[in-house]
Amino acid sequence: MPLLNSRFRPPRWLPGGHLQTLYPFFFRRVATPSEPVEVPLPDGDRLVADWYPPRAHHNSAREASAQPPLLIVAHGMEGSSQRPYVVGLAAQALARGYAVLAWNLRGCGRADNLLARSYYAGCSDDLDAVIDWARQRHTGPISLAGFSMGGNVTLKWLGEAGDRARARGVVSAAVVSVPCDLLGCNQALEEPRNFLYRRRFVRDLKGRLRAKAERFPDEFDLAPLRRITTVRAFDDHYTAPMHGFDSAEHYYHECSANRFLPAISTPTLLLNARNDPFLAPSCFPEALAAEHAWLYLEAPADGGHVGFFSRERRWWEADRVCAFLDAVKTEPTQAARASESIPVTS
Repeated sequence: MPLLNSRFRPPRWLPGGHLQTLYPFFFRRVATPSEPVEVPLPDGDRLVADWYPPRAHHNSAREASAQPPLLIVAHGMEGSSQRPYVVGLAAQALARGYAVLAWNLRGCGRADNLLARSYYAGCSDDLDAVIDWARQRHTGPISLAGFSMGGNVTLKWLGEAGDRARARGVVSAAVVSVPCDLLGCNQALEEPRNFLYRRRFVRDLKGRLRAKAERFPDEFDLAPLRRITTVRAFDDHYTAPMHGFDSAEHYYHECSANRFLPAISTPTLLLNARNDPFLAPSCFPEALAAEHAWLYLEAPADGGHVGFFSRERRWWEADRVCAFLDAVKTEPTQAARASESIPVTS
């Protein structure tokens, strides 16, 4: 049932998934003040995050005992909480009365983490710690959002939590440009048309690993690094063994969000563009969403990867995420009918 028709349209002068992906990288600029915070982790490590307190004019209209809803946002691979798509969503959510906590995956953001391990696509335990930290300081309802790899982490957490998510305060979620099938998306990334993206990711991953090796010289063998030219090879040599997996394929199988979608019991929007150059066909779980009570799939023809610049000259995905969360936050049990009232234009 929750297969949503999308009315997103890009400008006529911005055709194709590649241009729609690259345009925000070069031209999207947004600044919203935030407060840096640290989130301790159970294993002695830490995450850094950006806290956006709710705006005063929204607070004044609330009952003194009530807290505003909180949006917890996760970024994508080799990104940070300061990426324009994260800050842009934070600005939209603040304007709608939310507080926002944008967290960095391990080792990302303004400060490095303390341990040798880094982030990976299955680190839902870190998101669990972020939610715990937030619940100790904020009693309002929580919504989750994630972009790209951060969306995979978010969906994995939602599936693992199942019907216990609401007891943790989580009432809704929306994720964008999510590689739900990690193996399929790595195969897509290895296609010749994606050479520039692949080279950039591999360069950044290698740089991060070399910096780690300077701090933890006994933890890493850098000898294979020069031969690595794909993300999958990097994951096979480093990401997978560092996090307890036998191989890249084992890591991808265990951590792909598609495995966890059936168990989701929280109203959740999955927004993936059909022309996203990073996504495999398996990242559009239409048959599952058609029968799922809580998973809403929206798959516009255009948008690219975390692009979604609209004809109205707006960054449409932030509007869309907030519209969905607003539609379900007050009556989450009515999510099956929510699409009737969700605006789908910016």
